This record gives sequence, C-alpha cells and structure tokens, in this order.
Amino acid sequence: MSWFRIFSAVLVANIVSWVIVSIIGWLVFFVFFDALDDELARRMSSIPEIEFPEIVAPPPLSPQDIKAQKERERLRKEQLAREARQAQLRRENEANARRINRQTCDFWRQQYREDPSSQNEAYMNSACSRL
Repeated sequence: MSWFRIFSAVLVANIVSWVIVSIIGWLVFFVFFDALDDELARRMSSIPEIEFPEIVAPPPLSPQDIKAQKERERLRKEQLAREARQAQLRRENEANARRINRQTCDFWRQQYREDPSSQNEAYMNSACSRL
C-alpha cells in the first residue's frame, strides 16, 4: 500500500468520526434543553397565586397608651440627664486628679531643688511618673 492510501483512509475515518460525534453531541444537547424547557414550563405553570395582605392603618392610641408613652419618654430623658451628670462628674474628677498629681510633682521638684538627696529624687520621680 502506498502512503497516499493510508493517509486517505485515516483522513476519511477522522471526518466520519467527527460527524458521528457531532451528531451525538447535538442530540444530547437538544434532549437536555428540551427536558429543561419542559421542567421550567411545569414549574412556571404551578406557581400559586400570591395574595398580599391588606394594608391597614394602625389603630389610634388609647389614653393609657399615650400616658405610658409619655412616661417612657420622661424616664428616657431622666436617664440621659443622669448619664450626662455622671459624665460631667467623671470629667471633673479626672481633672482634679490631674491637678493634684501636678501639684504633688511640683512639690517634690521644689523639695529636690532645695535638698538634692536620693530620697527626694525618688519621691519626685514617683510623683512625676503619674503625669
């Protein structure tokens, strides 16, 4: 056999196998999408009708509800005022503590300047480390 006959036979076999695989692929493709289309059509046709609830305005508040609401508002305002007073006291206490620490540090600095002993230096360092 000549090489041309072998080449021609392989070429024809490849073309035939490509056609067969293409036909099988198209069949699978169309069968799959046909089944998918049928399933989607079935699901879309079985969707129940959605009923939305009626929108109703809230009922008017009773006198007891109005009184309770005012009481809650008063208590909330009192709580806010109490928290503001506590925050103010906390700030004042912190400022007072800083002032006292600064005065103590200044005192021991003055003592160390007058008498530069190791004990005065230790007291000064301890007092000034809190600043």
